Amino acid sequence: MYVSKHHQLTDLEALHALKEAHPLGARVCHAPGGLVANHVPFFLDRTRGPHGTLIGHVARANSVWRQLSPNAPSVVMFQGAQSYITPS
Repeated sequence: MYVSKHHQLTDLEALHALKEAHPLGARVCHAPGGLVANHVPFFLDRTRGPHGTLIGHVARANSVWRQLSPNAPSVVMFQGAQSYITPS
């Protein structure tokens, strides 16, 4: 994904703060049938690894846990609160 230099967030503390303030992430993985995307609540363990470690939980009723390997490469996207301007 292209992110212009004006919108890049590279400060680790700011990235951690965003994930902790808005812990619902969209996890995208490749499964045998193609890409699978799920919104998953995450906990950030800042003490594990050089950048911290995300720990997520998927409900048993969500079939994604049967489709994916625990080590499947994935991307998790977090978003902050959105602001909307209401026309006057």
